[in-house]
Amino acid sequence: MRRYGHVELVVFAAGVATLGAEIAAQRLVAPQFGASTVVWADTIGVVLVALAGGYWLGGRLADRHPRVRDLSRTALAGAALVALVPLVAVPVLEAGEGSLPALLVLVAPPVLVLGAVSPWAVRLRVTALADAGDVAGRVYALSTAGGLVGTFVSALALIPLLGTRWTFLICAALLAAAALPGACSSRPA
Repeated sequence: MRRYGHVELVVFAAGVATLGAEIAAQRLVAPQFGASTVVWADTIGVVLVALAGGYWLGGRLADRHPRVRDLSRTALAGAALVALVPLVAVPVLEAGEGSLPALLVLVAPPVLVLGAVSPWAVRLRVTALADAGDVAGRVYALSTAGGLVGTFVSALALIPLLGTRWTFLICAALLAAAALPGACSSRPA
């Protein structure tokens, strides 16, 4: 059984992009709505709801389209949505409807798509029922490791050095670079 490859790289990069976008999103809305516990709760809540929806959607899509190409194209779509966040943020934030509606519009769509990556990867990597637990554990551990990298690199390096907009764009570019080689693949796993 192949342990690590393109699929796992996409999972890791999706974890980086997801949590990098979460940290950057909080910074993005802070000038308009503050950085209170409520704003953080809105940010974390939106990310968790979007991830849950993405997990469900990813599981359904993976069963219908169990191909690396489709996983990679989904990750590319997620990367594009992450890159769009800072570009559409100004009108959304100027509407001033509150942090929760702003985060639902800005962050929920890319995180929903990124949430689909891990269950899709599990579907691609499970070759026997006896391996399902090992595969699922490995995939979600890689996603979480990516999330830790995304959290700390965004908070400690990217945002302070380059700013919020560039943090979104760098996270999107990293994910796109990881996903692009598989987007033209026709291999099943």
